[in-house]
Amino acid sequence: MKKIIALFLVLALALSLAACSANQTTGTVQNNQGQGATAAPENTETPAEEKVLHIGSTWLYASLNPHVSYQGWETYGYGLTETLFYVDDNAVLQGLLAESGSVSADGLTWTIVLRDGICFSDGDPLTAETVVANLQDLSKVGERYTYLADYTIQAVDEKTLTITTPAPNPILLNELADPDVAVVKLDSDLDNAPIGTGPFEVASFEPKVKVMLTKNANYWGGKVLLDGAEFTYIPDADTMMMALQNGEIDAYSGPTSDALEIFSADPDNYTVTFVPTTRCYFYYLNCKTLDANVRAAINMAVNPDEIVTMMEGMVEPTVGPFNSGCAYGKVAKAGYNPEAAKTKLEEGGYMINGDGYYEKNGKILTVSLWYYAARSIDKISALMQEQLKAVGILAELNCSEDADGTYLSTGDFDIGMYNMIAAPTGDPYYCLNALMGEDKHGNRNGYVNAEVQQLLGQLSTESDASVRADLANQIQQIALNDNAFGFIALLKKVTVMKKGVNNIGETNGTHGALTKDSAIG
Repeated sequence: MKKIIALFLVLALALSLAACSANQTTGTVQNNQGQGATAAPENTETPAEEKVLHIGSTWLYASLNPHVSYQGWETYGYGLTETLFYVDDNAVLQGLLAESGSVSADGLTWTIVLRDGICFSDGDPLTAETVVANLQDLSKVGERYTYLADYTIQAVDEKTLTITTPAPNPILLNELADPDVAVVKLDSDLDNAPIGTGPFEVASFEPKVKVMLTKNANYWGGKVLLDGAEFTYIPDADTMMMALQNGEIDAYSGPTSDALEIFSADPDNYTVTFVPTTRCYFYYLNCKTLDANVRAAINMAVNPDEIVTMMEGMVEPTVGPFNSGCAYGKVAKAGYNPEAAKTKLEEGGYMINGDGYYEKNGKILTVSLWYYAARSIDKISALMQEQLKAVGILAELNCSEDADGTYLSTGDFDIGMYNMIAAPTGDPYYCLNALMGEDKHGNRNGYVNAEVQQLLGQLSTESDASVRADLANQIQQIALNDNAFGFIALLKKVTVMKKGVNNIGETNGTHGALTKDSAIG
């Protein structure tokens, strides 16, 4: 009997390898949605010129290890790595490397089945054992995924694995859609050339300077249109704009409002795309240094509509951290009302002085507004300073290169500017726990509310989608009523491309810039 089983496993592995080899020639391959597609016959003609896309990047890490920090977002964007699941543009969870995922009746054991015919860029097949090893590695080196060490993760066969949790985790599959939960060959050079399953592979890497990519000839998801791509680190906004104008790069995302105006006015030479995202602009209000009246006055003094106008189409207004069109974005707030802001201050014992500022006990109401300059947050902060001045609040601006490593970690701020992807996996828990949870990543502004903590606990285990949405809305509404935060706008992903470039950062489903359909010329 043992010999028969062994023979069966050998045959199964051989069939898997054959499937990988088939993807390199002709026949049927699987695209990212698992639908059959016929691969084009091999072209024996020598192309006149390689199709290599040059992209400017405002961020480039010192390592390409997707399991460390947030580097998986970069490798996903480069088209190097993929995840078991992904969230599409309608915020619906879809299978990517995984064909399906289901949970047992008690909510503790998840069974995940991999797609057939998936290979790494070196031609080796993807197996359940490889996925298990990746999740175990992530539990050791991924700061946000240490909890995976408490899970029992096992390979059942070549294509099936199970994950058993000590308590129900209703959003486990959503968590597996985070780009940091990438599947790679762990014996590859993870820092400089990780071997993944995406449409591209690393040709060369110069940390914090440049990454060169070449197409993955073994890509399981269909024909890759580009021969390669190059991402170059260009941190300065003006330099980035000139690089595109001079032809040094072909595309980049996140132009300033000034650059956007220039490129939008020249449609013959440039294409500008706008894609709604879940990246939220907001600010923390320090509940330890600001009383309730002052926090309420600040929120009523800030005019989000004026900020949206200044950003010239790059953002859309929001009430809470999520889009009002989704089930967990049904909340309300007082809104812009400068006269009501002044009334709140006067209720708090402040009196207007001859210079137009409110003061109490001879001391002018002065708040420290901390920000970092990325994504036009410096411009937003300057405008907020003027809006606060208009209601009699003196705001002193302070800039830091690293918000997480300075004012947000120390709590040395009154208003702390920030932006984050609020729903990276299509569920509200990640954001709400990050803002208000009791772990080391939450409570950066000293906001503590017993009812919020209770509701967060319920949200962490609730499996019914409609109940989850209701819990999330309750949590947000309490925080909004307490004026613990000020939510301004949701960023649109803006990408500028020279004419002839297509499919660069035009969807959220892939989280990044490059897909097999990216093209030039």
